[in-house]
Amino acid sequence: MKTFVIATLALLGSTAIHAADVDQNLIKQGEYLARAGDCVACHTAKGGKPFAGGLPMETPIGTIYSTNITPDKTGLGDYSFEDFDQAVRHGVAKNGSTLYPAMPYPSYARVNQADMQALYAYFMHGVEPVAQENKVSDIPWPLSMRWPLMGWRWLFAPKVEDYQATSADPVIDRGAYLVEGLGHCGACHTPRALTMQEKSLSAADGSEFLAGSAPLEGWIAKSLRGDHKDGLGSWSEEQLVQFLKTGRSDRSAVFGGMSDVVTHSMQYMSDADLTAIARYLK
Repeated sequence: MKTFVIATLALLGSTAIHAADVDQNLIKQGEYLARAGDCVACHTAKGGKPFAGGLPMETPIGTIYSTNITPDKTGLGDYSFEDFDQAVRHGVAKNGSTLYPAMPYPSYARVNQADMQALYAYFMHGVEPVAQENKVSDIPWPLSMRWPLMGWRWLFAPKVEDYQATSADPVIDRGAYLVEGLGHCGACHTPRALTMQEKSLSAADGSEFLAGSAPLEGWIAKSLRGDHKDGLGSWSEEQLVQFLKTGRSDRSAVFGGMSDVVTHSMQYMSDADLTAIARYLK
């Protein structure tokens, strides 16, 4: 009997250690995915704590401020996974209000469930809690009313579902998943309609996807399509990988908002993922 108890305890101990390792791996995966999504760039104010929010964002109707997404009670502290998923992929806050589409939930709608679990693990257990209340937007009434955003979401946000592979090349599929999903590249590089939605959310939606946009913060977001006239057709895959990883190549150097993307996101991504992105864009 004693031998059985000792063996059982040893087995349980081994299982507990293994479970802890899995949790840490999940947190690490979530950290990588948060880098791929460049979450820190929008959710960190200049001189502020990481992910504590407060970054002002100018919109055609006024200024909004990014929210605290640390695990403090002023941020995501009381969010369940379901609450987190509703906000990130569906664009619905815990209180039921629709988020401003400055949060690129139309792109995040295609992030798969497993990656959402990893992101949740990271933000709840891998990020330092910061007690900082969210700032109220500087949008005048009646434009500040949230209920019209519900109609916008119903009209323009896509169905939330895991990304489905469409190519025979798994590398291209990985690139599509990153570009169209977490990377939300179209948020800057796809033209928008008068009602402010991106005209295309994926390559399957038509030729306006990643075709370049109107001036953004004083810069023109260039076409990322694979054509030779205005896009990346004359770039090699290697040049693109070098550009994304370092911010420069023998063809060009980053400028404007893309500098932050390289600084906070792409320099930390694996060569395999950068190659996937480059191959998809090509």
